[in-house]
Parts: sequence; structure tokens; C-alpha cells
Amino acid sequence: MQQLKISAVVTGGGSGIGLDVARALLAAGATVTIVGRSAQRLREARSLLESEGADPARLHDVSADMSREDECARAIAAAAAVTGELQAVVACAGEPRGQMAPVTELDLGQWRSVFDNNVVATMLTLKHGARELVRAGGGSFVSISSISAHLTARFASPISSAKVAIEQLCRIAAVELGPSDVTVNVIRPGLVQVPRQDLPAKMEQDFLSIIPLHRLGEPRDIAGIVRFLVGPEARWITGQVISIDGGQTLNRAFDATPWVEPVFGKERMRGLVR
Repeated sequence: MQQLKISAVVTGGGSGIGLDVARALLAAGATVTIVGRSAQRLREARSLLESEGADPARLHDVSADMSREDECARAIAAAAAVTGELQAVVACAGEPRGQMAPVTELDLGQWRSVFDNNVVATMLTLKHGARELVRAGGGSFVSISSISAHLTARFASPISSAKVAIEQLCRIAAVELGPSDVTVNVIRPGLVQVPRQDLPAKMEQDFLSIIPLHRLGEPRDIAGIVRFLVGPEARWITGQVISIDGGQTLNRAFDATPWVEPVFGKERMRGLVR
């Protein structure tokens, strides 16, 4: 693949998939600004990447909550100011799971939190990031969704619904921004091993039983596809939703019962609320 002489911003870049995306883009030659809520986590991420050989002159960070428009706009502007323009925006920030509950037990506050941290954050990143891509004469926007937008996973309606919204938002944006030479694509990861993921042993075994490649994903599995999508090799790809899941979508959704049953019990799981 060609070296990337571009300037990019990666939200959620302090850990997990976002951190590996930043690592891949830096290795390819890009200038990268990582964005996240925690300034401490961003400092740790920068220290790690620099210890691995990243050029400090091509690595920057901005602390911001991307679900707040003023902070999102500030972060995008700061990233664009590094080189004077942006050619790639990667939206990795989001709440990975949210509340797991039967639809008859959903909590409105938690539902809104999932949508704020996923849909609103992606929308604002797209709104302000796409403006910079258009000003630069074209570029790439990549968002992270989930295979839960495609598979029907019981008790996961908040995050599944949020990811569906992200995908449709990006498909519409691809149509609108095509005339400005801006591509918009979505990646649907399967279960990826990231920090702070409290996965019950029974659920991990369930995942492994339905993934043909019989392993959980790693952040680098996603990062390589992002690097391709923001590169010159993918300039004629837009409006696509790409599943990176070890083949899980060939089978079925995961079984969330080990998470949900201890909290709600079997009767409430089937909708019986007394």
C-alpha cells in the first residue's frame, strides 16, 4: 500500500480500536490527532505510541466529549489546524454496549446515554469533520458500527438501534458528499477484545461457537481496514457497510442470557412485569 501523506483525526483514539487505528495510520505515514474524553488516557496513548517509534511531530491529542457540539467543533478545528487541513476523519468514539435488558425493562436515561455517546457523537463528528474534508478538496470519513446493527440480539436493543442509526446516517452522507469527493463508509466489527470488557465466560464460549474463524477479534483487525478505506486505493468505495467479524454474520447473534438473567430473572426476560 502507498504511504499516507494525509492529516487524520481519530475519535476514541485513547484506547481500543481507536488506538490501533491511530497506530496503523501513523505507521503508514499520516499525521494523526487522537481525541478522547480522558486527557490522562490520551497522554498514556501518546506515550505508548511514541515508545513504539511514532514520530512525536506527527502525533497530537485533544481532550473532548464528542457528544457535545462545542467540544466536538473545537476538537475537529484543532486537528485541522495541525497541518491546515484534514483528509481523514475516523469516528471510533462510542459506548460499546450500553444497557442489556428486555424491552419491557428499558431505562430511558440509559437509552439516551447510548444514543448520545454513539449516534449524537458520530453525527457531530460527521457534521464538523465533513466540512473540513470538503474544504480540503476531498477525503474519507469512516465510522465504527457493530454487527449488532444487522443481527437480532435479544436484550441488546439500545446499542443495536443506535448502530442502525449510525449506518443510515453514513449512507445518506455518502450520497450527499460524493460530489465533493468525500467518501463515507462504515465498519461493522464483531466482538473485539478491548480493555474494560467484562465478558462472562459462557458468553465468550457462545461467541467462539458461532464465529467460523473461532477467535475473537483484535483491534488491529479493524485498524487495517480503516487504513485501506482512508487511502488512495479506496477512492471509489463509498456508502458501504463492511462486516469484520470472523464470519459471525453467517450464523446468528450472541446470547446475552448470562448477562441479563441474573439481573431480571426468567419471567421478566419474557416481558412479565408485576
